[in-house]
Amino acid sequence: MFSLAILNPYMIMFIKKIFRISEITPAGFINAALAALIIFVFSSCSGHDGNYSISGTLDNAEGRKIYLYEMSTYELTPLDSFTFEYTGEFRFQGEIDQIRFMSLREDQLNNLVLVVSPGEDIEITADYNNLQESATIEGSSESKLAYELNREMHLTLMKLDSLSSDYRSRLNGSAGEFEQLRAETATRFNDIAEEHRHFTIDFINRNPSSLASLMALYHQIDANTFVLQHPEDFQYYIMVDSILTDLYPDLDYTVTLNENVKEMKSQFEQRQQRESLLATGSMAPEISLPDPDGETKNLSYLRGNYVLLDFWAAWCGPCREENPYLVDAYSKYNNNGFEIFQVSLDRTRDAWLRGIEEDNLHRWTHVSDLQFWSSEVVPLYQIDGIPANFLLDPDGKIIARNLRGEELNRTLAELFD
Repeated sequence: MFSLAILNPYMIMFIKKIFRISEITPAGFINAALAALIIFVFSSCSGHDGNYSISGTLDNAEGRKIYLYEMSTYELTPLDSFTFEYTGEFRFQGEIDQIRFMSLREDQLNNLVLVVSPGEDIEITADYNNLQESATIEGSSESKLAYELNREMHLTLMKLDSLSSDYRSRLNGSAGEFEQLRAETATRFNDIAEEHRHFTIDFINRNPSSLASLMALYHQIDANTFVLQHPEDFQYYIMVDSILTDLYPDLDYTVTLNENVKEMKSQFEQRQQRESLLATGSMAPEISLPDPDGETKNLSYLRGNYVLLDFWAAWCGPCREENPYLVDAYSKYNNNGFEIFQVSLDRTRDAWLRGIEEDNLHRWTHVSDLQFWSSEVVPLYQIDGIPANFLLDPDGKIIARNLRGEELNRTLAELFD
């Protein structure tokens, strides 16, 4: 778990991703998503009695165990545990001098986040088997808001998990059926994600000074996709930061958040400037990288042809699914003046070459510096996710981006046929 206390450098990395918008692939996202709820420890002074208690009744808990953790800066710190008798009643108590995020949990996937203030007596009723969906919380308004937020996030992730499972189970059809299935799944995925985004925005607007809104700012759909990832969502970071800075002007956490919002603004402005350099009609930036034999190849060598500049990696499942479309397009249109310049984000030469061989990609130009996401091409072309591609005209100007599947063939057919 992360807190506001380690925004530098970790949260700066996360924050920068907010403005990196790429196509969402429907498969393989849920495992990372379930572990990606970012929680903050937010300190404040309090004149209340520092004693707190967390008690209640859990159904279906007889003979089982529940754990209480404090969400500290870098880790979950165990505070206590309780073994249930037949009544299902439990009680934890302790002393704190500032607000703390705590987790009442069976394990990582079955847990309840609480925002505990000094002097609070929190009462909980829930089903032990499903803490995230079944809880009723009394005695802590902040904990109730955190529960509302996290419950909705949990339900959304379950919908996406079901969608992903259905997608994987139906992958054995023909190429045409696969294309339709992928399009339908991506559309449904985006609809669910957008619905949750609207919920999150409404939640923040209703509770801009709540600690739960800090959690909302950094919720993620998957490891690479924040709920609030659109450029227009930056206003909610500004709003929460402004209100909390006024409420807690001297806290290190608030000061750090404010500094990072300023960093977000700077990064956003820089990104807008770079994006303008990759707009349709712009010259594609030069790429000079080694091919599998170690010889440097320049993108500009292919001037005079229509060129698909494609970013991929052998470890990237969606990229491998796209490769047959590239092979087909190259076979159809290479004699008409169509070339492919494929840039790999692999980490090892063996994996890179194996991917080329297995997918029959040897007929066109391949380059890589084998630096994974640290490759020099990532910031140069603002690569947020792969597969990603740019179609260039014979003068080296960008005429289309991110052509997928049959869309690539249709675009080339319009150019050549």
